[in-house]
Amino acid sequence: MRVRGQNFGMPTPSPTTPANLEDDELQNLASEWRLRAMRGDQLAHRMAQALEAEQRRRIRDTGLQTLAPAASSMHSRRTPWWKFWSQ
Repeated sequence: MRVRGQNFGMPTPSPTTPANLEDDELQNLASEWRLRAMRGDQLAHRMAQALEAEQRRRIRDTGLQTLAPAASSMHSRRTPWWKFWSQ
């Protein structure tokens, strides 16, 4: 039995994996494979799912970028927030 590296038995990524595609190319391929899947092709269904999962991953990762602090948190308050009646 041959032991593979850190990829846990998965094939090594090739230049044609969804992670290596440009955004436009990924979108075009996903829509093409989805159309084939809607015609009943089971292989196309799996391929469309993989491409769409990569699209969702990219959208999720771009949404996780760090945001600047809110303007209200940048100003220091003299009184605690719970003593709003004593101002």
